[in-house]
Amino acid sequence: MKIVRIIHWISNIAGTGALVLGLLHWLANISFLDAHMLLGLTVTLALLALSIILLFTRGMRVVGALGIIYAVIIPVFGMNQFLLLIGDWHWLVRVAHLLVSAGAMGFVGITSARYLKLKQAEGKDAPHMSAPQPVR
Repeated sequence: MKIVRIIHWISNIAGTGALVLGLLHWLANISFLDAHMLLGLTVTLALLALSIILLFTRGMRVVGALGIIYAVIIPVFGMNQFLLLIGDWHWLVRVAHLLVSAGAMGFVGITSARYLKLKQAEGKDAPHMSAPQPVR
């Protein structure tokens, strides 16, 4: 459970950084594209790691498989967005990139919360063994 919390935090921090750097590039023409891409890759790897954990968790296997597919789509779309709709309509690609990225952050947040809730419920349902009492 601890690793899922760490993955969630890494995704939040890297995603926020990537969002800020992407908006700076888009709106203010201040370019830190290498850092933006590194942070985006970090979010993608966090999504992939969480999805692999979910793939081996009963009740969340389908979500894990969807997350792996999503983790493959993100870098393909991010690296090829400069080739799509060149010209006046390129802003649509930028908005789609923003939405796909925000969706990845939301996916990590929602699925990690769902995983933690599932594991917490499993812990409550498990029979608790009391500590052995010393014999007097």
